[in-house]
Amino acid sequence: MTLFIIGLGLEGVASIQQRGMAAIRECDSLFLETYTSGSRENLIDAIEKAAGKKVTLLPREKVEQSRIILNSARTSKTAFLVQGDALTATTHNQIRFDAIAEGIPVEVLENSSIITAVPGYLGLEIYKMGQVVSLPYVSEKFFPRSPYDKIIANMERGLHTLILLDITESGYMTVAEACKILTSMNDRFGGKLDLAAMKVAVVHAYGTRSLSVRYGTLPVLCNQKFSDNPSTLVIPGKLDYNEEEFISHFTVK
Repeated sequence: MTLFIIGLGLEGVASIQQRGMAAIRECDSLFLETYTSGSRENLIDAIEKAAGKKVTLLPREKVEQSRIILNSARTSKTAFLVQGDALTATTHNQIRFDAIAEGIPVEVLENSSIITAVPGYLGLEIYKMGQVVSLPYVSEKFFPRSPYDKIIANMERGLHTLILLDITESGYMTVAEACKILTSMNDRFGGKLDLAAMKVAVVHAYGTRSLSVRYGTLPVLCNQKFSDNPSTLVIPGKLDYNEEEFISHFTVK
């Protein structure tokens, strides 16, 4: 009885570490979540082929309830496979805490995460990153203020803001949708952002052959076309010379 929480990295099977793959092959049961970063084409088939055993895909509610994972880990070696880093998502850490509380041994095998990879790719200094912002779809009944307040707080301190765009069963939030939501938040919560002049970086489809990185003002990026892959936004804070020089290589007009 053991629970392995294994980060797959940013390129699916290609980025699984050797220790992670050895643990996957050793386990009796494999569970995979994709809601934190979206489903990759043929990911399940590729893992099953590499591991030689079946993978069970868990929707978000099953992961959050965690019972199916813990019940398996009580009696057998069980792997919970996570895209990106093993413990960046709060839900994944909760599963670890629940397992420990129930006396189930836990081994964590880390990997790369979009939260550290994107700033590095843009040439931004990681210690100048502020609070990470998750930007959700909004409605009249659900219109949270916290993402907007976090952006403002980071900017006031000169820190960079990484914005993770929402993912639903129907697909990924597009850059154009994110622009509309940010505009709506700005209108509703005081207009503290100069959106017409604000510089933003879009890192699209990181970890795939469709990678596209663009930097410019928000209105310019809102009109750019991107493929059907997840995007991450970064609002730079106070840039030093090296950061400015590097990120400018991605400028679009």
